[in-house]
Amino acid sequence: MLGRAANAIGELRRRLDESLFPAVPAGRSTIGRGERLILLLALLTLAIVLQLFRVGPTFALDGLWAEDGTVFFQGALSQGFAQAIFSTYAGYLVVVPRLIGELGALVPLRDAAVIVTLASATVVALSGLAVWYASAAHLRNPYLRGALVAVTILAPVASLEAVASASYVSWYMLFATFWLLLWRPPTTWGAALASLFVLATWLSNPGVLFFAPLAALRALAARDRRDLLILGAFALGAAVQVPVTISSDEGIVEPLWTSDILVTYLQRVVDGAVLGENLGGDAWAAFGWPFLIALLVCAFVGLAFGVMRSSSPARHFTAVALATSLVMFLISLYQRAAAPAMVWPPDTYFGQGGRYAIVPALLLVSAALVLIDQQARLRRGPSRLPRSSMAAIGVLLVATATSFDLRNGVARGTPPWSEAVKAAASACASERLAEIPVPTSPPGFGVTVSCDRLTSAYDRRGR
Repeated sequence: MLGRAANAIGELRRRLDESLFPAVPAGRSTIGRGERLILLLALLTLAIVLQLFRVGPTFALDGLWAEDGTVFFQGALSQGFAQAIFSTYAGYLVVVPRLIGELGALVPLRDAAVIVTLASATVVALSGLAVWYASAAHLRNPYLRGALVAVTILAPVASLEAVASASYVSWYMLFATFWLLLWRPPTTWGAALASLFVLATWLSNPGVLFFAPLAALRALAARDRRDLLILGAFALGAAVQVPVTISSDEGIVEPLWTSDILVTYLQRVVDGAVLGENLGGDAWAAFGWPFLIALLVCAFVGLAFGVMRSSSPARHFTAVALATSLVMFLISLYQRAAAPAMVWPPDTYFGQGGRYAIVPALLLVSAALVLIDQQARLRRGPSRLPRSSMAAIGVLLVATATSFDLRNGVARGTPPWSEAVKAAASACASERLAEIPVPTSPPGFGVTVSCDRLTSAYDRRGR
């Protein structure tokens, strides 16, 4: 009996190794370590710049956006470091956004918006880098893998609120963490970095709990200390975040189940994964349900064809990705009672709540790309780029390009942070105040700053 059980477990581990957790294939690099570092830094810089251009560089760099200012930067100004970092927001720990707020508080006040925005964009760029490395075993074709990284950094379903903003970087980290749980790092150094990333994500967003089934499968297939490092980080993050979230009564809303949740999944996730927020939203506004039903039929036929023509590993990955996408979105919207605010009524669309669609939509994209990649490998080998791959990349490029521009000078650019700080410093000097509210964007948000900090910042600059 024990022998049969051991054999069954061994067979399960072998199947998991082959399907969900394959090792990254060994390859020979054609460039040196220094050249790779330069290329890496250049690509990270490009990823940061592109995010700034989505919002508008001036608006992004001269504005503290929403909770970036009122919660995270304000906490850094008014609390001690440890107290600020481990303070909950909306009922859970948000360590990475709070660390970004602390960075903003380290520089002169008028430069805080620049640092907060650049740090936020850097975290998203690093999330894309994690996806690049972690998806290598499932996406052998570098063009398909590059397309996945591009839509990770420039998520076509992300609305204005979720771009270059400290408040929402953890949603991009969530997607990267999904892939890191699938990754077999070839080095201990890589496993250590992956572990730190997984832990940081857990301490910033309890949504990592949706990956618990995947982590359990990873535990069954664990081989060595590199696997144990990643699993240990997952367990440690859960041990800290889950009790905090369960015990907190902050930001509690009454859960609400409505049929709008399923409709919203079709509109914001399925439609968004294929066409992006703007193009998909325009199609919904113009054609409504006939368009959405036709899109669903095409997506189902394409998925069925891909599953039938692909290998067992691709099928297993697709099952995990699709199930995680659906469960994550439905439960998140139910818990936050967010569906009524997110569902698109007839003849119009909007981006409110786009953060909830980021990971579920990217999981659908991942499933499609893995199916396409493995079909190509079965037929032509990983170095070729067949028409199905070119078509998928083309669709993703169109979705990304049409949803790229999110500039809104009224919401994101008013008031400019530099002007607000200067006006506040002048008011402090003329009215002899101890502290003063400084408005941030969007209008109606703001932070409270001590006049000593304002006047000393301007004195050092001679203004």
